[in-house]
Amino acid sequence: MTQPLRFRDFPRPDYNGRNIVNLMSSIIRGRGGRSPHRPLAGLPPAALRPFKKVVLLLLDGLGSKQLHRFILAGKGRKFLALHPWQKITTACPATTAAVVTTLATGSSPTEHAILGWHLHLSDLGMDGTILPFITRTDTPIATDEFDLRKYLALPAPLATIPGRRVLISQGHIPTSRTSLAMPWWTERHSFDKLDGLLRQLRAFARSRGRAYAYAYWPDYDSHCHAHGPEGRVPARHLAELDVFLARAQKALAGTDTLLLVTADHGHMQTHTRIDLSAIPGFYDTLTSLPSGDSRMAQCFVRPARVKEFLRLTRAAPLLGACACVSHAEVLRSGVLGPGKPHPALKNRLGDYVLFAAPGHAFLYPAALSVARHVKYGNHGGLSPDELDVPLFVVRP
Repeated sequence: MTQPLRFRDFPRPDYNGRNIVNLMSSIIRGRGGRSPHRPLAGLPPAALRPFKKVVLLLLDGLGSKQLHRFILAGKGRKFLALHPWQKITTACPATTAAVVTTLATGSSPTEHAILGWHLHLSDLGMDGTILPFITRTDTPIATDEFDLRKYLALPAPLATIPGRRVLISQGHIPTSRTSLAMPWWTERHSFDKLDGLLRQLRAFARSRGRAYAYAYWPDYDSHCHAHGPEGRVPARHLAELDVFLARAQKALAGTDTLLLVTADHGHMQTHTRIDLSAIPGFYDTLTSLPSGDSRMAQCFVRPARVKEFLRLTRAAPLLGACACVSHAEVLRSGVLGPGKPHPALKNRLGDYVLFAAPGHAFLYPAALSVARHVKYGNHGGLSPDELDVPLFVVRP
């Protein structure tokens, strides 16, 4: 007989010196700013102070397990297999929207309350896709006059770093609505391809004075979604990134620039998809669409339908496919990280959260939505595949 999964059996982020939040504390303190969080073990703030420049390069979606498999296959001989790296944990939710907000602010998900790709915005009467700032039906969340900076009210220890704080990202990302709601970046630079990213990194390293840069590369994550983290296409792209990183290291040589390379999350190879809208009566128990991500679905439940909702989570197809965890238990567990809770946290976190079992992912489409392509790689949940990410520290 299938047994319910227990939340206490799921892996957790390690915020006690081995997490992305701790990495940001080391960077912020090491560059002269202030952070309330513990620095990263093995990378004290003092280790960052001597360098004229520091670059944090984020490779979206590159989990430690994926990197280890790549290197064991005899690959990565240009950069990835040549440099030592340590395994750290990312934040929860292990997903881009939450973690890039942590990297862009220095605050934990508890503190910034960006809890997934889809975010429950009860005070706006909707669920939104927060990074592109659109609703679940692909319309703008609000007009241009809407003060998104004031609305998000993101705490930003990163803003205390003195001097130049440079954002380098692909396409329109540096000037998107959500990015512009983070006004502490003193410069924003865009590129399209890896060659463009290399040019931006070279220009930054050779620019005036002391400075810090955060650079973001998204394409590996897209390949993992489309083909699964074990697919050939992601492996080919990782080989391209191996060559790129070697070129970047060469371009930074002689500039007194410290290069940090990490990821926001890893990927879980998916073999079972569960469409929550197809479970008879499930959507009827909810006040709104689920939010979050494909492996951490947040459910907002009608008070009069709680018993029915819980019954459905204890029956097929959800029985054994997820752990159903109450709002209060999620907060007590500390999985969202340390710090003072954001005022919106209690309304954005679901009444119940479904943490998917390994190999499982959820769909929760809006009414009449166009059929989506199958995603063979997913993330957002609590597994070593998603939580463990590499950190390279490459000194000049």
